[in-house]
Amino acid sequence: MLSPDPQTFEAGGQGPPQVFTRVFPVPAGLPWVQAKAAALEARHGAPLPMTELMHQVRRVGGWSPGQATRFVAFYLRVSAYSGPFETSTEVDGQQIKVAFGAGRRQVAQVRDLALLAGAIGSALALLVVGVSLALQARSAADDELSVAERQIAAKTHALTALRRQVELSSALRKAVGPARPMSEVISDLGWASSHRAEDARIVAVHWDHGLLAVEVRGDAAPFGVADRGVERAPKPIRTGVWLWGVKPRGAPGASEVGP
Repeated sequence: MLSPDPQTFEAGGQGPPQVFTRVFPVPAGLPWVQAKAAALEARHGAPLPMTELMHQVRRVGGWSPGQATRFVAFYLRVSAYSGPFETSTEVDGQQIKVAFGAGRRQVAQVRDLALLAGAIGSALALLVVGVSLALQARSAADDELSVAERQIAAKTHALTALRRQVELSSALRKAVGPARPMSEVISDLGWASSHRAEDARIVAVHWDHGLLAVEVRGDAAPFGVADRGVERAPKPIRTGVWLWGVKPRGAPGASEVGP
């Protein structure tokens, strides 16, 4: 654990604010358990009271079942922050980008959500019009009423699907985190679907900040011929159910499949 450098937190000066990094280990555990432990450690070990700091926490390296890992915390003094910025720092030999404030990606997401909200409003307006037409058609003929009712049902179904897409988008954004593109989780889920073994009995899929794991009933490997390494946890998480971790693309051992 590194000691805080007081010079890092001095406000003023030229150029972007300085960001202080602190690397610390986290014991073995499931990805989301390790992430929660890292968040607590980042707050507990902060060099200043958290009311005076902005901070982010990232994993250093990949996740492996039954293995400890390392996280890095980035700290920025609130008084030194004057606007959104992005910087890159070296941690354990690798360059990691960190952004504070709303960058272009967040602005684009807000714009997309605004367009989606407009689409929902239009769908609601169409639904109201459809209901009004159906009430008028009721007094004309039963067959016209039947047609109108089918139209309303179709529009209601479309609106429900649209709302479900909004909820799914929000859930995916929470899982991915503000600093990662949503295309990563979509790509990983597509990979898992296309490489699933025919006899695999997958009961759950977990995705957390770039890490993919699946729960499988039985001893069979969940994926067949794969371009990414798949590793089984040393012990079942419950009777007859094993946790398999999928290594990121390009990680060592990407051709191995099995326990």
